[in-house]
Amino acid sequence: MIWRCFIRASLLAYALFFGGAGSVLAHALPGSSLLIRQDESELRLTIQFPLEDAIIAEPELAVLEGMKADEPLSHRMEDRLVSYLHRHLSLTAGGASLPLTLYDARIQTAYHDHVGHFLQIVTQWRAASVEIEPNSLVLKYDAVMHEVRNHRATVRFLMQNRDARQIAEFGFLDAEKGIPLDLRATGLE
Repeated sequence: MIWRCFIRASLLAYALFFGGAGSVLAHALPGSSLLIRQDESELRLTIQFPLEDAIIAEPELAVLEGMKADEPLSHRMEDRLVSYLHRHLSLTAGGASLPLTLYDARIQTAYHDHVGHFLQIVTQWRAASVEIEPNSLVLKYDAVMHEVRNHRATVRFLMQNRDARQIAEFGFLDAEKGIPLDLRATGLE
């Protein structure tokens, strides 16, 4: 009888120890990806982040779960998303705010080697291009990471030759201060 209890307790401990290890080894979803490009008349910004993390950060965005991939969002859903992102996104040049206008938002399927397939929100923004000094842009962005603290953001600049050059990577603590985006590293002078 004692041996039976000992064996059961050992099996239970074994199952809890090794069965729980999978959750400890789980990978987080990818962070936000921001891509900036300069067109002749405007600055464009593409932002992508996992839908699941966005819902944790802003439960009102749960309505997006029912969307089909690659379909534009309805105006009502787009308004909710814009309202959320305007609280967590700004871009300044030389201290002056650059008003960002959303021109496309959709849900897309994405794949990551460590987590497999997942849904992500993809938004496209534009700002009227003014004479921007290559070292005067400052990004304030803490979408998702204000609630999901291990969420990170990577900012890339799309070059004329279509190469995307990384110009910043940051997490929540850095986001609070604003991220200087020095475009001189991209060859813009």
